[in-house]
Amino acid sequence: MTTNDSNPRCGILYIDDEEKALKYFRMAFSEKFEIFTASSGREGLEVLKRESARIGVVISDQRMPEMLGAEVLGIVRDQYPSIVRIITTAYSDLESAIQAVNKGYIYQYVVKPWEIRDLGMVLQRAADYFQVLTERNELLALKMATLQRILCSDRVKWLLLSSQSWEPAARAILQRALLAAIQALPANPSFLASPAATARSFEIGSLIRSEFASAANLSPALETLRNTPPTPSAAWQALLVDLSEKHGLTPAGEFSLVSSTPSSPNAVLHRDLFGLLLGGNTETSSLRFFECLYALAAANTAASVTIGDISAEVPATASEDAVIDALAGKFSSWDIARL
Repeated sequence: MTTNDSNPRCGILYIDDEEKALKYFRMAFSEKFEIFTASSGREGLEVLKRESARIGVVISDQRMPEMLGAEVLGIVRDQYPSIVRIITTAYSDLESAIQAVNKGYIYQYVVKPWEIRDLGMVLQRAADYFQVLTERNELLALKMATLQRILCSDRVKWLLLSSQSWEPAARAILQRALLAAIQALPANPSFLASPAATARSFEIGSLIRSEFASAANLSPALETLRNTPPTPSAAWQALLVDLSEKHGLTPAGEFSLVSSTPSSPNAVLHRDLFGLLLGGNTETSSLRFFECLYALAAANTAASVTIGDISAEVPATASEDAVIDALAGKFSSWDIARL
């Protein structure tokens, strides 16, 4: 059962196998918070799966059939690390609550039977803490996305400059493939923000070393493309094998792949495909994707590549100015403040 509140960030899920406790909790706190309840750990996880965007705090009783509260909150920590976790327990079971605190499963424990006033203060602090965490994560995501745009710009400039010594035909092929990749970049910039970003992600020395190592690893692959470009079919097969193993994609026609789970998030796939552009990432999928575009350009093939919600079509012609203008246009279309 749920009650509605105008502030979804104050949603609280209470898990307890005693129906009276659930009813009492709803009556006590439904005016101040949006309340979700569940009578078991499994049911609570199902509610959280459906309503995680509206829930900021999970409070669970410790002693329940099938799953202990600490076990449930451990799963919540792993799957929804920003959600604040609280456990309720009797005095006789205080040791298990302390262990849960020490393992990092919970933010705080509350001894049963709880007083409405005391628990209300705990819940308000937890809701405030969740809001602080959420704002911190949003700012970090914005900072990471801005950083990725800088790295992307630097990577594109490096690719253009590194091909200056190539013969005109090979340089033109690279520019066409690069333009196709830029134009295929997703319209939604959420894939730019890394949930694993840490303070070290923004250390300038670390960034420079990472980008240097990435460019050094990429140079041999570019030289191989320049000297012996693969056929489109060979490049496509290599990409297909890589994506089918990592993302469960299956063929849907020539140069087309679809996801076996179309409702799944695409951010990870997007980062894998466009790592060569985003800087610091030259994993197999990114190289295979660019090799496929380069092979199509080298063969003067009009075919386009479709991977899930991404479609890339190699243009008939391209220039350095066209590549730079396309990147500027893509950056302008991204509203990175709305990640």
